[in-house]
Amino acid sequence: MKIQHLLLSIIVLVSGCASTAKTPVDQPDWIDDVSKHYPPQLYLSGQGMADNLDDAKDRARADLAKQFEVAVHARSLQTQQYSKQQTGEESVEELKQSVSRQLITQTTRTVQGIEIADTWHNDSKHTYHALATLSRSKARLQFEQQIDTLDEQTRQKLKQADTETDELRKTAVVQQAIDTQLQRASAQSALQVVSASGRGKPATISLAELVRTRDSLIADISLVPETEGQLSQQLQAILSGNAATAGFSISDVSQADYTLLAETKLDPPLKQNGWIWLRGTLELRLRDNDNNDIGIQRWPLKSASLTAEQTEQRLLNDIDKILKSELRNTVLGFANNE
Repeated sequence: MKIQHLLLSIIVLVSGCASTAKTPVDQPDWIDDVSKHYPPQLYLSGQGMADNLDDAKDRARADLAKQFEVAVHARSLQTQQYSKQQTGEESVEELKQSVSRQLITQTTRTVQGIEIADTWHNDSKHTYHALATLSRSKARLQFEQQIDTLDEQTRQKLKQADTETDELRKTAVVQQAIDTQLQRASAQSALQVVSASGRGKPATISLAELVRTRDSLIADISLVPETEGQLSQQLQAILSGNAATAGFSISDVSQADYTLLAETKLDPPLKQNGWIWLRGTLELRLRDNDNNDIGIQRWPLKSASLTAEQTEQRLLNDIDKILKSELRNTVLGFANNE
C-alpha cells in the first residue's frame, strides 16, 4: 500500500507540474510561433509586450519597423562603397546621409500602413501582447507605383536639363534628378523588404552617371569667394575650401561667373556661469556679375566654451560643418530664384 501511495503521489506531482507549464488555452498561436492567419509569405509582422495595451501596440509597430531599419543600414553601406569608387571622399558622407534620410522618411511612411491585427492579455502574468502586420501585396503595389512615378519624374528632369542654357540652372536640374533617384533608392529598399523575392525593381537610370554629370557641370561654374563681418579672415579660408570641395571652380573677380559671399553676424559675447557664449547667424549670398543677389540662405549659430578663443574656434568649426554639408545644394538651390 505504501508503494501504491508513493506512485500516486508522484503521478499527482508530475501532473501538477505539467498543468503549470501548459500553454493557456486562449493564447494565440503567434505568441510563440508563426500566425496561421498572417503567414510570413503574405505579411510582415512584429510583436510587442507591455503592462498596458497601448505600449504593447507601439512596441509591436516598432518591432516590425526594425526590418526596414536593416534596409536603411544596408543601403547606406552600399552607397558609401559606391561613392568611394565614383565620386571621392567628399561625396561619400553627403550621399550616405541623403540616402539615410530618405530611407528613414520612407520607413516612417511605411509604418503608417502597419495595422494591429490582434491583441491578447495574459491573465496570469498581467501582460498585454500585440501583433502588428503589414500586407506584403498592398505595400509592394504602393512602392512599385512610387518607383514608376519617381523614374518618370527623373526622366522629365533630364529632358529639362537638356533644354537649359544657363549652367547653374542646368546643374540644379540635374541635382533635382539625383534627389529624385535618392528617393527612388529608398522606395527600392522598402520594396525589397516587402517583396517575397527581395529583388525589388532594378534601376533603369544610373545614379553614378547622374553624379558624374553633375560634378562635370559644377566644375564649369566659377565662383569668387568673399567674406564680411566678424571673423572674416578665418571665414575666408573656410568658404574657399568648401566651395572647392563642392566642385566649383575658384576664380578671381574678372573671370568668375558669380560671387559667393559669406558673412557672420554675431551678438556680443555673453558670459554665463563661467561659460562664454557666442550667438548669431551665418549668411550665404550668391551674386551675379551685375551685383544682383540671386539667393540668400541663413543658418543660426551658437557656441560656448570656457575661454573666448575656444568659443570662437568652436563657432568656426560649426560653420565649417554647415558649409561642408550645405554649400553645394544651397548654391544650386539659388538657381530656382533666377
